Amino acid sequence: MTEQLVKLKIALQLEDDNWDELLKLYLSDAQEFLKLRLSLTDDDELPNSMEAIVRGAAVKKFNRLKNEGMLSYSQDGESITFHANDFDEWKDEIEQWRTDRTGVNQGSWINPYEV
Repeated sequence: MTEQLVKLKIALQLEDDNWDELLKLYLSDAQEFLKLRLSLTDDDELPNSMEAIVRGAAVKKFNRLKNEGMLSYSQDGESITFHANDFDEWKDEIEQWRTDRTGVNQGSWINPYEV
């Protein structure tokens, strides 16, 4: 069992293996979607710093099980609202990672005599 799966099961308080295949799918999907947001290729490894985001997105997906496609759910006075995008919560962190890797906001010095 991967470390990510173990941590995800701890977060969801699942002790048996009944949900493992579904959880693996959710982790894999979250990794692929996050790679798209980070503009990484299929061959690129996802940075370790993004593992918590992958787990968080998988938790959200699991908690929405059987309510996929719904924006909100109400029953017996309880109301739950789902985000349209599983990664909205981490938008700032994702954008900061992209900014740090693309060279935006990084200065450079040009020698005018060599141009």
